[in-house]
Order: sequence, then structure tokens, then C-alpha cells
Amino acid sequence: MNTISMKIQEAYADYAICKDKSAYGLFSGRNLPTFVKDYILNRFSNGEERDEEGIREYLAAKMPQNSDSLMMRLLEGENVNITTRIVVKTKLDDGMVAFMLPDLNISANMFIQPKVVADNRNDLVDGENWGNITMQYMPPEGKKKGYVLMTSYKSFNPYKNLNFEDFLSRRALFSTEEWIDVLLTTMGYTPDSFPSFEAKFTMITRLLPAIEPNLNFIELGPKSSGKSFTYNNLSQYFRMISGKCTRAQLIYNHSTKQYGAIKNHDLIVFDEVSTLKFDDRTGELQGFLKSFLEAGTASLTDIKIVSSCGLGLAGNIALTEDMQPVNEDFQQVLPDIFRSSAMMDRFHLFIPGWRLPKISEGQLYYGWAIDAEVFSEYLHFMRTETYSQNIFDELVEYDKNAAYVRHAKAVKKIATAYCKLLFPHIETINGMAEEDLATFKKLYKEYCLLPAIEARSYIYEQCKLVDSEYKYNSLPEFSIIDDVAEEEQGADE
Repeated sequence: MNTISMKIQEAYADYAICKDKSAYGLFSGRNLPTFVKDYILNRFSNGEERDEEGIREYLAAKMPQNSDSLMMRLLEGENVNITTRIVVKTKLDDGMVAFMLPDLNISANMFIQPKVVADNRNDLVDGENWGNITMQYMPPEGKKKGYVLMTSYKSFNPYKNLNFEDFLSRRALFSTEEWIDVLLTTMGYTPDSFPSFEAKFTMITRLLPAIEPNLNFIELGPKSSGKSFTYNNLSQYFRMISGKCTRAQLIYNHSTKQYGAIKNHDLIVFDEVSTLKFDDRTGELQGFLKSFLEAGTASLTDIKIVSSCGLGLAGNIALTEDMQPVNEDFQQVLPDIFRSSAMMDRFHLFIPGWRLPKISEGQLYYGWAIDAEVFSEYLHFMRTETYSQNIFDELVEYDKNAAYVRHAKAVKKIATAYCKLLFPHIETINGMAEEDLATFKKLYKEYCLLPAIEARSYIYEQCKLVDSEYKYNSLPEFSIIDDVAEEEQGADE
């Protein structure tokens, strides 16, 4: 067992699981995200001991794969209880809330009991959800067709009420570089498999939009660098959209009065952007996205959407033999709806995916790691934390009167997100011993401020390529406050 695995076991034993190949082999052939797999493994594990037969029995009973068998059980009058992915859709014509089981390809004549909807208004929202449900078959009555009725629902949030203050306090047991390795193991990667620290840091940057609300990003890089693996598996609060995107799917369906994905998720990533199509014949969707990217709120006809959801664009670009972009204009691979300086400027950061290696089986992590479902809830919890913003205000100096507002806002949001991710145990710098404060300032500059400036610089350079006016909107000079004072003192001497 490697050093980081042992340290995770010691520090986070009650929040962690031991992952191994044989355990994940139990889920072979099942379309289950990592956060669900980790929950099941944790449920049937005691340290490194695991009840594999119990897992098999649980999967057979609670996560059936045969839709015909399930429907037969319902037809025979059995109350069927399973844990599954469901898609909820309000149907006004029927006066009911319908649901579908996409993994079993069952979608017709399935409704949720009104009392169940009323008891779970914050969880049974339109769109994709994970939960434990009980169903029964309601036979035909007169001209009324038979249908399946959901009679109970429990949201899949097994760790929603964890004591996150305790979780955060244990971060202090790790150095900054060790904590980065902890994050990588939780994402499913072996830290030692990365070719450089720069590659490690680029990988964890993918977590920033999950921990900071309304943080918008673009990531372009080589194929097979794990983008889909990260955003599809780590959290039920993430959603990836590829192929074609409609207004109803993303924002609101006026026919069914159903909110789209942007209302109910922490992060939406548009995948394979070079082939992504938007159904936006009137330009209404582009106008909405422009407003939403700016402020986290926008209107669509008579509907106003307010959401903390971050938006991301992810895709592939051509690279040279030394893994650098062939073309400096990255916007050429973006959908038309985003291909302008006005839209580009509203994205806060750029992730240079060419710094990441192609993911191979040898890079997948096995050992002790924080349970992905625990980590998912932790990221979700930290989105409402505000003390990292205060730390930025207390540490960082720049000319607020002259700074271009989008640059200043972006750098602050990115640096704040890095601070939440890497230093969640530090709630204030007030009262810190002088030596500790000096050390933290150096860490903050290296791991939060400078990476934030670089990430925003990519966006700024792209804006300048297509709009000459941006040369007048240069990035302000950001500095750690005491660094400025020391430089001035050195100059006087």
C-alpha cells in the first residue's frame, strides 16, 4: 500500500473506502457512476474486508438489469423496490408527474403518486435524479389504461447530513501537495502516474466549477484525457450534454412547464463541442446564455431562471508532436453560438487540456480514497461557503478603479475556488501567528492567485484574437499585499 493510501486510511477512515480491481469487477456490465459504486462498496465493507456476495445480492435485488423481468414482477402484483436513475417529467395533460427508467429503457405509462411528489418537492425535480423507489402496477379500470405508480421515493443522498466541519478539519493533516494527491485519488487517478506536477494541478482544476457557484470554463485538449470520466462519474450534481441541445432540455419546456438541467445541477458541461448543435433558430437561446454566463440569471419569454449552475465547454483540438495547439485561435472548434468575444469573455477560466496525459488503465487508482459520494456532497456543501472570498479581499491588492471588471471578477472567482479546494480548513487569516501567515501567503500566491491569473489570461488572449478592442482591457496587476510593501521597502533601501 503506497504512502498516500495509508495516510488517507489513517486520516479519513470513516469517510474513505479501499478500492481494488476485484471490487470494481463486481459492477461489470452495469452503467453505474463512481459515486454509486463507492456507496455500495462502503456499505458492504469493513476496512479492507468486503462482503462480495452481499454486493452481488444487493445488485440483483436493488439494481435489476432485465426490464422484462421487472415488468413481469409488477404485473404479478409485487411491490418492487429498487435503487436507480430516474428521469422526472411533469405532464400537464395527464395532471400527473411522470417518470422514466432510462437504464432499463422503460418510459411509458409510469407516474408518481401525488403524495410522494408533495413529500419530496426539493428532490423530485424535473430531470435526472438518483433514488430508491417503490413501484406497483395499477390495472386498467374501464377505459383507463393500466400504469405503473411510484408509491415511495428516497433521494440518493446517503451522506447529505455529514458533519463537514469535521471533514474539513482533517485537511490540516496533509501538506498541500499531499492534499492534491488525495484529490486525484478521489477522482480515480494514481498520483504517481502523472508526468509532472503541472499535469496533476491541471487535472484538479476540473473540480473548480463544482466547488464555486456560477464558475464558467472552457477545456480543450487531446482525446482520451478523462473529461467524460470526470464529469459523468464523480457527482450526481454534474450533467454532461452532447450531440444536440434544445431550449427545453437546457432551460425550460413551455409545453410541459418543466425546468431544464440548468435549474437543478451544480455544473453542466457541453461535451464534444466541435460537434455540438444548438436548436436556436430565433437566437433566443444565445441571448439567454449570454445573460446567464454573466450573472447566473436570465429570462426566457415569461420565465426567469436563477441558478448557481456553472457552464463548461469541453472538446478536442489538434496538437503538434510536442503536444501544443496547432492553431492559436481556439474558438474555431466552438459552436457558432459561443464564437464571439462577447461570449468568450463571459467564461472565467480556460483549462489547457494538452497538459494532461491520455488516460490509460495503468493510471486508474486502487487503494484507500475518500468515498466519491462523500466527496460529491462535500463539493456541493462548499459552494455556499464565503470565507474564501474574504481571504482574497484581505490578501490581494489591485487597482480597483482601473481594472476591467470581468478580469477582476474572474480572477477572484478562480482564486477563491482554488482556496476552497486546497485550503478548506482555513476560514480566516485573522489571528494567525506571523510566521504561519507568511507561509500561507506564499502558498496562496503559488496555488491560488498565480494559477487564477494564468487561467484568465488564456481567455483574455482569445478575446484579443477576434476583437482588437480588447487590447485596451488588459489584466490588472494582482499582488499579495505584503509583497507590494516589501518591494517598495527594498526599493527605498
